[in-house]
Amino acid sequence: MDDETLSRTLTAAIRDVPGVVAVYPPRPIAHAAAEAVARTLALREPDVLVDLDRHGATLRVEAGIAVSGDHPAPDTVRAVGERVRALLDAQVDGGADLVTVTVRLVEDAVAPGATS
Repeated sequence: MDDETLSRTLTAAIRDVPGVVAVYPPRPIAHAAAEAVARTLALREPDVLVDLDRHGATLRVEAGIAVSGDHPAPDTVRAVGERVRALLDAQVDGGADLVTVTVRLVEDAVAPGATS
């Protein structure tokens, strides 16, 4: 499986994790903005958002996510990491050496002290 297909598969799998609202490129916001422009111009597909970095036999995977305020962010990050690692173990010889998941945004967060 080539890296673009693998990224597409991982992006879709991450989107299916409960608590994940969106998947973003894991780069700084300025780079992410450039990615958004590239998607608009059809230079990069919107379902290829997980970065794969290969050096010889080493594979590093990085994803940025938005999480729902209804789910604890640490639990969601852990679930995403476990889903990514399981897919990589099944798809890639030797799996990944490093999986990094970063929460970029918490949507609909409940303010401290707020009551329903």
